[in-house]
Amino acid sequence: MSLLSRNREVWLRRADAFSDSKWGVGLLALIAFADSSVLPLLPDLLLVPMLLVRPDRWLKLSGTCVVASSVGGLVGYGIGHLAWAAIGQTLVDMYGQAEHFRRYQHLVEAWGLWIIIAKSFTPIPFKFIAIAAGVASMNLWTFTIATVLGRALHFAIVTALTVLWGQKVLELIERYERWLVGLGLLAAIAFGLAYAMR
Repeated sequence: MSLLSRNREVWLRRADAFSDSKWGVGLLALIAFADSSVLPLLPDLLLVPMLLVRPDRWLKLSGTCVVASSVGGLVGYGIGHLAWAAIGQTLVDMYGQAEHFRRYQHLVEAWGLWIIIAKSFTPIPFKFIAIAAGVASMNLWTFTIATVLGRALHFAIVTALTVLWGQKVLELIERYERWLVGLGLLAAIAFGLAYAMR
């Protein structure tokens, strides 16, 4: 059996096996942890396919993301609070977020707990809010509670949308697969051209 098999059933079996394996759940936890602390990895991109093939495991998969992401957030807080000069500043600069970071820090200082929870509805990478909370010396218990609530809210939304409407979306994708691939390619080419011409 080829790794690049075009047989949809083979891919579904592989995805199902991965979603059931300890490696799949471990990788999901690692990505959720890294996303909240140091790396630009989105656990949603792995969580959604795992939920699509195994919606019955929603509690374990989303719970794994909440716990790992919350622990990663605490590491991010520690980077901001204890290692800003050594690690935090480098991370923020490396991701080109220096201008935005000051704004995140002011948001944390002004809104505290509420900005941590509200971040669940924004595209702001959580690691920057966590690091900003550490730099701003936000109360650690308040940060921890807000992080767990915010991360739980985020992953509950992703999980609910995927479990409730995921199969319908898959059916639409299957029905219009060729059209969607064509539109995706055109969008990628347009994005590439727009980026190159800026």
